[in-house]
Amino acid sequence: MAPAVTREARRNRRGAARGFTLVEILVVVALIAVLGGAVVSGSGLLGGNRLRAASGLVVSAVRLAGTRANGTGHPVRLVFDLDAKKLILEETSDRMLRVKETDDQRESEGAAAGAEPATEIERASTEYADSIVKGPRAPRARFQPIPIGSDADPAGRDLGLGVSYREVQTEHDHRPRKEGRAYLYFWPGGGTERAVVQLMRGEDDVLSVTVNPLTGRARIERGKVSLEDRYGGADFGVRESER
Repeated sequence: MAPAVTREARRNRRGAARGFTLVEILVVVALIAVLGGAVVSGSGLLGGNRLRAASGLVVSAVRLAGTRANGTGHPVRLVFDLDAKKLILEETSDRMLRVKETDDQRESEGAAAGAEPATEIERASTEYADSIVKGPRAPRARFQPIPIGSDADPAGRDLGLGVSYREVQTEHDHRPRKEGRAYLYFWPGGGTERAVVQLMRGEDDVLSVTVNPLTGRARIERGKVSLEDRYGGADFGVRESER
Protein backbone atom coordinates (compact mmCIF):
# COMPACT_ATOMS: atom_id res chain seq x y z
CA MET A 1 0.00 0.00 0.00
CA ALA A 2 2.90 2.38 0.61
CA PRO A 3 3.95 2.77 -3.08
CA ALA A 4 0.33 3.50 -4.11
CA VAL A 5 -0.02 6.17 -1.47
CA THR A 6 3.25 7.70 -2.55
CA ARG A 7 2.17 7.90 -6.18
CA GLU A 8 -1.17 9.49 -5.21
CA ALA A 9 0.63 12.07 -3.09
CA ARG A 10 2.97 12.94 -5.96
CA ARG A 11 0.01 13.44 -8.32
CA ASN A 12 -1.65 15.78 -5.83
CA ARG A 13 1.52 17.82 -5.48
CA ARG A 14 1.86 18.14 -9.26
CA GLY A 15 -1.79 19.28 -9.54
CA ALA A 16 -1.26 21.90 -6.85
CA ALA A 17 1.85 23.23 -8.55
CA ARG A 18 0.19 23.40 -11.96
CA GLY A 19 -1.18 26.99 -11.37
CA PHE A 20 -3.78 28.80 -13.54
CA THR A 21 -4.44 27.98 -17.16
CA LEU A 22 -4.49 30.62 -19.90
CA VAL A 23 -8.28 30.51 -20.08
CA GLU A 24 -8.60 31.20 -16.36
CA ILE A 25 -6.21 34.16 -16.60
CA LEU A 26 -8.20 35.62 -19.52
CA VAL A 27 -11.43 35.27 -17.53
CA VAL A 28 -9.92 37.15 -14.59
CA VAL A 29 -8.62 39.94 -16.85
CA ALA A 30 -12.04 40.29 -18.48
CA LEU A 31 -13.75 40.55 -15.09
CA ILE A 32 -11.30 43.25 -13.98
CA ALA A 33 -11.97 45.23 -17.18
CA VAL A 34 -15.74 44.98 -16.71
CA LEU A 35 -15.56 46.08 -13.09
CA GLY A 36 -13.23 48.97 -13.96
CA GLY A 37 -15.59 50.22 -16.67
CA ALA A 38 -18.51 50.02 -14.27
CA VAL A 39 -16.66 52.11 -11.70
CA VAL A 40 -15.72 54.78 -14.29
CA SER A 41 -19.22 55.04 -15.75
CA GLY A 42 -20.72 55.00 -12.29
CA SER A 43 -18.60 57.96 -11.17
CA GLY A 44 -19.63 59.92 -14.27
CA LEU A 45 -23.27 59.14 -13.61
CA LEU A 46 -22.87 60.24 -9.99
CA GLY A 47 -21.31 63.53 -11.09
CA GLY A 48 -24.17 64.14 -13.52
CA ASN A 49 -26.68 63.51 -10.74
CA ARG A 50 -24.91 66.05 -8.56
CA LEU A 51 -25.06 68.67 -11.32
CA ARG A 52 -28.78 68.06 -11.81
CA ALA A 53 -29.32 68.21 -8.05
CA ALA A 54 -27.56 71.58 -7.88
CA SER A 55 -29.71 72.87 -10.75
CA GLY A 56 -32.80 71.62 -8.96
CA LEU A 57 -31.66 73.47 -5.83
CA VAL A 58 -31.54 76.75 -7.79
CA VAL A 59 -35.01 76.08 -9.23
CA SER A 60 -36.41 75.37 -5.76
CA ALA A 61 -34.74 78.48 -4.33
CA VAL A 62 -36.28 80.65 -7.06
CA ARG A 63 -39.70 79.25 -6.26
CA LEU A 64 -39.18 79.76 -2.53
CA ALA A 65 -37.93 83.34 -2.97
CA GLY A 66 -40.95 84.34 -5.06
CA THR A 67 -43.38 82.68 -2.65
CA ARG A 68 -41.78 84.32 0.39
CA ALA A 69 -41.76 87.79 -1.20
CA ASN A 70 -45.46 87.48 -1.94
CA GLY A 71 -46.29 85.97 1.44
CA THR A 72 -44.40 88.42 3.67
CA GLY A 73 -44.62 91.55 1.51
CA HIS A 74 -40.84 92.07 1.85
CA PRO A 75 -38.24 92.12 -0.94
CA VAL A 76 -36.15 88.95 -1.14
CA ARG A 77 -32.98 88.19 -3.03
CA LEU A 78 -30.97 85.13 -3.96
CA VAL A 79 -27.23 85.47 -3.48
CA PHE A 80 -24.99 83.41 -5.74
CA ASP A 81 -21.59 83.18 -4.07
CA LEU A 82 -19.40 82.15 -6.98
CA ASP A 83 -16.22 81.84 -4.94
CA ALA A 84 -17.65 79.81 -2.06
CA LYS A 85 -19.96 77.84 -4.42
CA LYS A 86 -22.97 78.59 -2.24
CA LEU A 87 -26.58 79.69 -2.70
CA ILE A 88 -27.94 82.08 -0.06
CA LEU A 89 -31.45 83.46 0.48
CA GLU A 90 -31.81 86.90 2.06
CA GLU A 91 -34.74 89.12 3.05
CA THR A 92 -35.21 92.76 4.04
CA SER A 93 -37.99 94.63 5.77
CA ASP A 94 -36.78 97.95 4.33
CA ARG A 95 -38.52 99.61 1.44
CA MET A 96 -36.86 98.91 -1.88
CA LEU A 97 -37.94 100.36 -5.23
CA ARG A 98 -37.34 98.61 -8.50
CA VAL A 99 -35.71 101.02 -10.96
CA LYS A 100 -35.23 99.95 -14.56
CA GLU A 101 -32.72 101.75 -16.74
CA THR A 102 -32.01 101.38 -20.41
CA ASP A 103 -28.54 100.79 -21.79
CA ASP A 104 -28.54 104.28 -23.32
CA GLN A 105 -29.28 105.85 -19.93
CA ARG A 106 -26.49 103.91 -18.28
CA GLU A 107 -24.00 104.85 -20.95
CA SER A 108 -24.97 108.51 -20.93
CA GLU A 109 -24.75 108.64 -17.15
CA GLY A 110 -21.30 107.11 -17.28
CA ALA A 111 -20.09 109.37 -20.09
CA ALA A 112 -21.09 112.55 -18.17
CA ALA A 113 -20.55 114.95 -21.10
CA GLY A 114 -16.85 115.65 -21.07
CA ALA A 115 -13.43 114.42 -20.08
CA GLU A 116 -12.81 112.58 -16.84
CA PRO A 117 -11.60 114.71 -13.90
CA ALA A 118 -7.83 114.97 -13.91
CA THR A 119 -7.20 115.42 -10.16
CA GLU A 120 -8.65 114.17 -6.90
CA ILE A 121 -10.02 117.64 -6.14
CA GLU A 122 -11.81 117.77 -9.50
CA ARG A 123 -13.17 114.27 -8.95
CA ALA A 124 -14.48 115.10 -5.50
CA SER A 125 -16.06 118.32 -6.81
CA THR A 126 -17.72 116.44 -9.66
CA GLU A 127 -19.15 113.79 -7.32
CA TYR A 128 -20.44 116.50 -4.96
CA ALA A 129 -22.10 118.37 -7.83
CA ASP A 130 -23.68 115.17 -9.10
CA SER A 131 -25.05 114.40 -5.64
CA ILE A 132 -26.72 117.84 -5.52
CA VAL A 133 -28.26 117.41 -8.97
CA LYS A 134 -29.55 113.91 -8.24
CA GLY A 135 -30.85 114.84 -4.82
CA PRO A 136 -30.87 112.71 -1.67
CA ARG A 137 -30.85 108.97 -2.09
CA ALA A 138 -32.60 106.44 0.07
CA PRO A 139 -30.28 104.24 2.15
CA ARG A 140 -29.55 100.79 0.85
CA ALA A 141 -31.80 98.02 2.06
CA ARG A 142 -30.31 95.79 4.75
CA PHE A 143 -30.73 92.11 3.94
CA GLN A 144 -30.60 89.27 6.45
CA PRO A 145 -29.97 85.62 5.52
CA ILE A 146 -32.81 83.15 6.00
CA PRO A 147 -32.76 79.34 5.62
CA ILE A 148 -33.50 77.66 2.30
CA GLY A 149 -35.70 74.96 3.79
CA SER A 150 -36.94 74.19 7.29
CA ASP A 151 -33.73 72.65 8.65
CA ALA A 152 -31.20 74.44 6.43
CA ASP A 153 -28.34 76.65 7.57
CA PRO A 154 -29.07 80.39 7.12
CA ALA A 155 -25.48 80.78 5.91
CA GLY A 156 -26.49 79.13 2.63
CA ARG A 157 -26.52 75.83 0.78
CA ASP A 158 -23.52 74.28 -0.95
CA LEU A 159 -23.92 73.34 -4.60
CA GLY A 160 -22.43 69.92 -4.01
CA LEU A 161 -19.15 68.13 -4.50
CA GLY A 162 -17.55 68.93 -7.85
CA VAL A 163 -20.25 71.45 -8.91
CA SER A 164 -19.54 75.18 -9.29
CA TYR A 165 -20.91 78.31 -10.95
CA ARG A 166 -19.63 78.98 -14.45
CA GLU A 167 -21.27 82.40 -14.63
CA VAL A 168 -24.36 84.24 -13.42
CA GLN A 169 -26.08 87.13 -15.18
CA THR A 170 -29.13 89.05 -14.03
CA GLU A 171 -31.08 91.86 -15.63
CA HIS A 172 -29.28 94.63 -13.72
CA ASP A 173 -25.80 93.34 -14.63
CA HIS A 174 -23.99 94.66 -17.69
CA ARG A 175 -21.94 91.49 -18.07
CA PRO A 176 -22.03 87.98 -16.61
CA ARG A 177 -20.35 87.60 -13.25
CA LYS A 178 -17.70 84.91 -13.02
CA GLU A 179 -16.43 85.68 -9.51
CA GLY A 180 -17.58 87.36 -6.33
CA ARG A 181 -21.34 87.52 -5.77
CA ALA A 182 -24.37 87.94 -8.02
CA TYR A 183 -27.87 88.91 -6.84
CA LEU A 184 -31.35 88.06 -8.10
CA TYR A 185 -34.14 90.19 -6.59
CA PHE A 186 -37.80 89.32 -5.95
CA TRP A 187 -40.44 91.92 -5.09
CA PRO A 188 -43.88 91.52 -3.51
CA GLY A 189 -46.49 91.02 -6.15
CA GLY A 190 -44.51 88.55 -8.24
CA GLY A 191 -41.87 90.81 -9.77
CA THR A 192 -38.39 89.50 -10.46
CA GLU A 193 -35.58 89.87 -13.00
CA ARG A 194 -34.42 88.03 -16.05
CA ALA A 195 -31.54 85.80 -15.11
CA VAL A 196 -29.39 82.90 -16.27
CA VAL A 197 -27.37 80.77 -13.86
CA GLN A 198 -24.81 78.46 -15.47
CA LEU A 199 -23.65 75.52 -13.36
CA MET A 200 -20.81 73.25 -14.40
CA ARG A 201 -19.03 70.05 -13.48
CA GLY A 202 -15.70 70.24 -15.25
CA GLU A 203 -15.48 72.37 -18.37
CA ASP A 204 -17.85 70.55 -20.70
CA ASP A 205 -20.75 69.42 -18.50
CA VAL A 206 -22.91 72.55 -18.11
CA LEU A 207 -26.55 73.11 -17.17
CA SER A 208 -28.24 76.54 -17.31
CA VAL A 209 -31.12 77.68 -15.11
CA THR A 210 -33.15 80.47 -16.76
CA VAL A 211 -35.59 82.64 -14.81
CA ASN A 212 -38.72 84.06 -16.42
CA PRO A 213 -39.45 87.60 -15.10
CA LEU A 214 -43.15 87.36 -15.98
CA THR A 215 -43.99 84.11 -14.20
CA GLY A 216 -41.12 84.03 -11.72
CA ARG A 217 -40.43 80.43 -12.63
CA ALA A 218 -37.12 78.78 -13.41
CA ARG A 219 -36.25 76.25 -16.05
CA ILE A 220 -33.25 73.93 -16.52
CA GLU A 221 -31.66 73.76 -19.96
CA ARG A 222 -28.72 71.80 -21.29
CA GLY A 223 -25.56 73.69 -22.25
CA LYS A 224 -24.26 77.25 -21.93
CA VAL A 225 -27.29 79.54 -22.30
CA SER A 226 -26.60 83.28 -22.28
CA LEU A 227 -28.98 85.99 -21.14
CA GLU A 228 -29.00 87.79 -24.50
CA ASP A 229 -29.54 84.67 -26.59
CA ARG A 230 -32.19 83.23 -24.31
CA TYR A 231 -34.34 86.35 -24.00
CA GLY A 232 -33.64 87.93 -27.34
CA GLY A 233 -36.49 86.20 -29.13
CA ALA A 234 -40.15 85.66 -28.43
CA ASP A 235 -39.96 81.90 -27.85
CA PHE A 236 -39.42 82.01 -24.12
CA GLY A 237 -40.98 78.99 -22.46
CA VAL A 238 -42.78 79.22 -19.15
CA ARG A 239 -42.82 75.51 -18.43
CA GLU A 240 -41.01 74.70 -15.23
CA SER A 241 -38.30 72.11 -15.67
CA GLU A 242 -38.83 68.62 -14.36
CA ARG A 243 -36.17 67.37 -12.06
